[in-house]
Amino acid sequence: MMRLRRGALLTLALSLALISGAFAGNNAGVTFSLSGSGSVANVGPGEQITLEVTASGLDSVKQIQTNVKVSDASHFDLTSTSISGLGAMQSAFDLLGGLVNIEDPTVFEMAGSELSQTSPGTSGDLTFTVTVTTSASFTTDDMATVSFESILLAFDKTVDSDVFDADALSNLTVTVNPPVSDPVLSATSATDVSADYSAVGSGAGSDGEVEISVSFADASGAAASGQSIAFDVTNNGSESITIDGAELAAGSSTTVNVDSDAGSASILLDAEGGPFAGSTSASVSATTSADNSEGATLELSADFSVTWDVPVPAELADFGGSVTPQSQVVLAWAVPSQSNNLGWEVFRSVDNEAFDRVGDMVTGEGTVNEFRTYEFLDEELPAADFVYYYLRQVDFDGSAARSQTIEVALASVQVLPTTMSLAQNFPNPFNPETTIRFDIATEASVSVRIFDITGQVVRTLVSDSRAAGSYTELWDGRTDAGVRVGSGVYFYELKAGSFTSMKKMTFVQ
Repeated sequence: MMRLRRGALLTLALSLALISGAFAGNNAGVTFSLSGSGSVANVGPGEQITLEVTASGLDSVKQIQTNVKVSDASHFDLTSTSISGLGAMQSAFDLLGGLVNIEDPTVFEMAGSELSQTSPGTSGDLTFTVTVTTSASFTTDDMATVSFESILLAFDKTVDSDVFDADALSNLTVTVNPPVSDPVLSATSATDVSADYSAVGSGAGSDGEVEISVSFADASGAAASGQSIAFDVTNNGSESITIDGAELAAGSSTTVNVDSDAGSASILLDAEGGPFAGSTSASVSATTSADNSEGATLELSADFSVTWDVPVPAELADFGGSVTPQSQVVLAWAVPSQSNNLGWEVFRSVDNEAFDRVGDMVTGEGTVNEFRTYEFLDEELPAADFVYYYLRQVDFDGSAARSQTIEVALASVQVLPTTMSLAQNFPNPFNPETTIRFDIATEASVSVRIFDITGQVVRTLVSDSRAAGSYTELWDGRTDAGVRVGSGVYFYELKAGSFTSMKKMTFVQ
């Protein structure tokens, strides 16, 4: 291949054209199109890449010059480039074509010109082909592009030329070994949902309605319409549910097909239950199949689960949470009585929509007509500013009920107290245990002690040095010797450096 010489006639003409913009010649309105696909896959070493271009609307063209650009010169053997299909202009190709740009070795020039002085030139449409060969080191793992940087059309030096730049020719690009692009089916609604039952007979718009939605994008990345999405729904619970208003009995399964609209598809689930309804859950799998950019068919899916429970058990008296200096959350709740209580499950969320169970079940006490308190420590918190919790109380017969949802601000972990303080214990009255919270403004020697009504020390909870921060201590109603105390009034005292505070609490049996 020849090197590009600065004195070449067409090169000089092209340089002037690019400096001053496209001249207003007879061919300013010519359009160019690329035949075939804009990509070719599985190309290895020494293989030919062809760009077949049609120029439409030519008017007396006797000279054509193409500047072709490759993404990486090492990926191609530019000594093997060729152009064909120029008709009468093909005769001068050996003289004018096959030149590599000295300043940019990724660009090579190919040209043709009619030698006849009497010829009127080429008019109408002209299809020509540029062929480029990959290098011996090119592999199917390499990606490259071949595109047109410019095309010049001319009659002769007495008539203005027309130059088309890379922007005007952006459609004349072939991508070699493009990355494989897969279609995508993704969930656009929460994938694990806990909801309260809708009231029996409440109908559309009720509290228990849960939308299951997905988004589909084809291999081009476009949000495609008309894609058939199959929603396979199984009712795993004890109560019937509805899917877009159609009933699905407990233990049954069905499939609902929905065509995507601008990529979106959804179904609406609902469940109704009275105060004695057991839990009902639905498993949903949204599936579809679509081709990737190489024509391989892929099976796509997105899975969901929904659980409905009876809302807010009436016997739950209190429920709260706080953050410890160790970046943990302490949940505490109390019930004045309980019946057939197997235990409590704790569910957590970062968005107040999708909840996941955390930790082990907190064991209940069966049937007890006495005030009881419970506590749960969430030790592995997510990275979030807020977390949300609810309790799921499970009976021995398998029925369950949900508590209200509480919010705990994790950002408070970073806020150090500015004053010493001792908070009222929670719960109070209590049995079998209670939580004592206190703030330390500066590092100090700290003691927390429990006294009975006579002033005798019953239990020492803390006796050490503490850094500034907020702390919680749990008292289980036992003495230092491990003996459970009797019902009555007790006092707890905080000493931190020169600060002292004492408060009263009541233990009930």
